[in-house]
Amino acid sequence: MISEPELLDDDGEPLRPGPPHPDPHGRGRDGIPYGSRPGEGGAPAGGTRWERYRRPWVWTLVGALGASLLWAGGLAAYRRGGPDLDGYRTAPSLCAEAPLSALVTALGKRGATTDAQAYTHPALDRSYCSVHLGEHPTAYEVSLRYELHRRTDPGPEFEALHREPYTSGEPAPEPVPGLGEKAYFSVSGGTYADLVVLDGPVVLTLSVTTIAEYIDDTGPPPGQPSHAPLDGVKEFLVEDARETLKRLRSAPPPDLPATPSSDSR
Repeated sequence: MISEPELLDDDGEPLRPGPPHPDPHGRGRDGIPYGSRPGEGGAPAGGTRWERYRRPWVWTLVGALGASLLWAGGLAAYRRGGPDLDGYRTAPSLCAEAPLSALVTALGKRGATTDAQAYTHPALDRSYCSVHLGEHPTAYEVSLRYELHRRTDPGPEFEALHREPYTSGEPAPEPVPGLGEKAYFSVSGGTYADLVVLDGPVVLTLSVTTIAEYIDDTGPPPGQPSHAPLDGVKEFLVEDARETLKRLRSAPPPDLPATPSSDSR
């Protein structure tokens, strides 16, 4: 049987396998520099030169994890805090804080508060009240509604609700520049006027309605009312709305009457 010829060196001795041909850059076949493998070149496994190639990955991972935690913590803190209330506060005694000086001058002396309600909630505070102005047969009811949005921006809904007329056939609400962020004035039939204002987290509504009194459903009215058309009440509504918003951004007066009925829900 013929075997493969044995390779001999120049001295006639059999050739023995030696170390791999060195790479000109000092790396082995696997691309790792000689002396950098564990236990090679006298360096103990887990030695300093081996760890040098692991530490950048460790610090990169730690940095990315830390940044993620900081971002998540900041986002959670922002959500807990909610939008900026811009100095506005709750107003459980809304009519007591609204002097309505301009409307009193235009429509007559102020009478009793006929309705007062306040509702509080972590997301939204609401207050409502109404007051009589003037005397029979020329009397009016002024209604105030105040909403303080603590969690969401009321701006998009404000446009959807108040930019268009309430009923078909009525003229579109009139923009009122220079009052809050946005404001609209509307009048219906000359007997009802409405001013609604958006200012940051707050929506304030002032409405005026003429009052016609009757003895019963069949009898004649006790006197002919002489209400002027409410188109001309706009400037008085604007002045009183501006004053009310200003007061709701300051500390409540110490002599407020008892808080009206409230419901936390």
